[in-house]
Amino acid sequence: MGVVLNRLIQAIRFDRDAFVWMDFNDRATGDALILVAITEVLFLFAGGTSLFGLVTGLVSVLAALLSTVMFWLIYSGLVYAIAVYLFRGDGHYPVYLRIAGFAFPTLLLMIATTRMLGGGLIGTLAGSVWFLLVVAYGTHFVSDLPFDRSVVTAVLGWAGWIVVSTILGGFSLF
Repeated sequence: MGVVLNRLIQAIRFDRDAFVWMDFNDRATGDALILVAITEVLFLFAGGTSLFGLVTGLVSVLAALLSTVMFWLIYSGLVYAIAVYLFRGDGHYPVYLRIAGFAFPTLLLMIATTRMLGGGLIGTLAGSVWFLLVVAYGTHFVSDLPFDRSVVTAVLGWAGWIVVSTILGGFSLF
């Protein structure tokens, strides 16, 4: 786990070595999934869920984790599709999964920004900037796109997620 934390710190500092490691290490996808899950559990704690609540409300915790994993999978797919098919960049989907997964803990900044700036859109956007920049930097490295196009790719992926989640939010499985 020490290597993963080291790579996480490198990624959030925009260190190129972390993205090289993600590009060539297949195991990093599982590590990214673990980071996504841990981040979601921390969000649940920040939202007022106690440790006892995690155990007793197992169904709601699993639903939150499933929702977060769906975001991770769909957002990564959107960034991959935009980078490769719209901007004619390079890369493979699993690498984009790794980038978004290692960028995911930066979303914890949303907790502070929503408390300082108040809930709503401004707090969410302020907390999401770091995430988008890490994804953009990783996309820049992996896809060989100019950095400005990589930023547009990360932002368009976020906008695409909003559209997809709005559409899927209208459907109910039960």
